[in-house]
Amino acid sequence: MTDYRLVASELKRAYDAKAEQRDRNPIRDWQKALWVQYLQSLQDEDLTSLLEIGAGTGQAAHFFQDAGLEVVCTDLSPEMVRLCREKGLAAYEMDFLRLDFPDGRFDGLFAQNCLLHVPKADFADVLQEIRRVVRPGGLIFIVMHGGRSFEGVREEDFYEPKRFYALYADDELRRILERFFQILSFQVIAREEESGDSRQAILLRNRR
Repeated sequence: MTDYRLVASELKRAYDAKAEQRDRNPIRDWQKALWVQYLQSLQDEDLTSLLEIGAGTGQAAHFFQDAGLEVVCTDLSPEMVRLCREKGLAAYEMDFLRLDFPDGRFDGLFAQNCLLHVPKADFADVLQEIRRVVRPGGLIFIVMHGGRSFEGVREEDFYEPKRFYALYADDELRRILERFFQILSFQVIAREEESGDSRQAILLRNRR
């Protein structure tokens, strides 16, 4: 079984080392389209408080804050948290299993390309923690790489230490998520040339 603490420690080192580089990466069209889509879903229901976990350098969070939402960011990497704060974001160093917020604190939660680093044995616990901090009826948006089942380190990864990934086939991911949330939409988006993985973009409602 993969050790969550070891994975988290190595991810922190890997992302600390690449934080400045990642902050210079341009926002891709597919990313912006998903942000706009989720923002519209929140606005349609007058939901205003948002937690982004695995927020990275805060590009998405900055977009949501500029749109008028109350945004809080968390990330494992101290360097990522620093870059979020430099953008004027409330940001905290925190991992997915220990979100230090009260029950039902947020109207929504955004997780883009971060839950794919959670070992499969720990995924249900992380989803339960997400469920706890989002109010009943709140909206959660998750973006993953997947379309196939995989767990382990990608040897072709150019980060050091090489990053751990847990990917899910579409049906596999659906089965897990529907144990905790109502699935409102499940999009499978264009494949990535470098990996062959599709993107999974899922809008969820927290169960009441």
